[in-house]
Amino acid sequence: MRRLLILYILFFSVQIFAQIKPAVEETAKEKQSRALVELAVEYFKKNDFKKSTQLLFQAKDLAEESNNYGLTAKIYGSLAHQYMQLNLDDNAKKYLDKAIEQINKMPEGDDKKLFKGLSYLDLGNITFDEKKFVDANLYYKKSLKEFQSANSPNSIPIYHYRRSLYNIGNSYININKTDSAEFFLNKALVIRDDANKELNFFIITSLSEIYSKKGEYQRAIDCLTKIINNKKLNNVRLESDIYYALAQNYKKIGNYDQSIFYNEKYVKLDNANKEKEFKAINSAMNEEQKDYKNEISNADKNTKIIGFISIIFIVLFLLFIFYLIYKRKKEKSAFELVIKNLKSDQNKILTTVAEKKSEVKLERINVPETAEKDLLMKLAKFEESGKFTNPKLNISNLAVALKTNTSYLSDVINHHKGKNFNSYINELRIAYICEKIYNHREYLNYKISYLAEESGFTSHSAFTTVFKNITGISPSIFLREAAKRTPPQKK
Repeated sequence: MRRLLILYILFFSVQIFAQIKPAVEETAKEKQSRALVELAVEYFKKNDFKKSTQLLFQAKDLAEESNNYGLTAKIYGSLAHQYMQLNLDDNAKKYLDKAIEQINKMPEGDDKKLFKGLSYLDLGNITFDEKKFVDANLYYKKSLKEFQSANSPNSIPIYHYRRSLYNIGNSYININKTDSAEFFLNKALVIRDDANKELNFFIITSLSEIYSKKGEYQRAIDCLTKIINNKKLNNVRLESDIYYALAQNYKKIGNYDQSIFYNEKYVKLDNANKEKEFKAINSAMNEEQKDYKNEISNADKNTKIIGFISIIFIVLFLLFIFYLIYKRKKEKSAFELVIKNLKSDQNKILTTVAEKKSEVKLERINVPETAEKDLLMKLAKFEESGKFTNPKLNISNLAVALKTNTSYLSDVINHHKGKNFNSYINELRIAYICEKIYNHREYLNYKISYLAEESGFTSHSAFTTVFKNITGISPSIFLREAAKRTPPQKK
């Protein structure tokens, strides 16, 4: 929840980028580029990331041709924000670096201070996402310093002062300095900014987290309820996080009916958001491919020939890999998954899965060592993210999200996880729901169909079959035994 709150607010920055007016008369390309960004902002606010990304890439091409440092920096910054929203931080860093290069070429003045401040905010966001909260806090403070150093106070939109204060407060929450966090968040909240009132929703949501940390659960619930009932709330991701926070706070005060009610709303909305995110990631990758092809078309004839031959070679190589994968699917890869040990330790489940690998050793494809190591690290982050609960997840869209291909992904999972893709995802889902049942008592009251939906299965029967194959017992027996093992919570 903390990370998302940092990133949701970024569309305001894109909006500010689009609203900054040029100091001199613009060329036709510059005007067209700016108009495309403004249109992209409108699609962004409608959560149509696919169309927004396409428009931003069109604007980028025009801006690069204009040799306008400020405008080009704005477009690069907008693309960086877009990628951060899609959790593609590597791509975001690439465009943020490009934006900083353009900013450094700008003449000294308030515009440069504004852009430098925005760059520090983005660096803070990426660092925050890496859980380096102290470093993120320093970046946010640098952004505030840049904004405050402007010669003309009116040259920096008031929104950016508030945004810096808001992010400083968020970072303090994560380094357990709640008093400092509350100070900066309240400071941001009292500043009047009629043009960007939605920021208040994020500030109040962050304050509610502080109240929860202090044990003031009803106060947190009152704040969150006020936001969720506000008709002007128009951000489905923030709405999803508020549902989750309400479920947790109601659980703390022992109101399990309300906790279950809001948790179900969270699961439903979160799944819808994940599906949109996968579509947006596919669109962004397609635009990257178009951009790459455009670069090839601008190269000389020899480069084109080399590039064409390379593409043909890659296509033939991929066809060969697909043939190997098809051949392997015909071979039976037998292994068993049984629960060796199931016990409770401070309300945590320890599940040891014994694996019996197939006696048939499959030939591996030639995955580059660096690509293999990078993919293993990304899979580790994926396993911690909980995104495997998306019912629409398949090997193709996961490969896109991890910026690899299905052949590499399938090979790494088979070799390092000892199972195929479907078995790998199913085990993650079952382990996830088992942990939920043991650590969250309200799950003992959920219907099996709901547990199936939350863990990512599309049907009750499929969930029951997979659950029994992995754990050795049915979901109903597992729930019964979990109820015996789990100590009652204090009211």
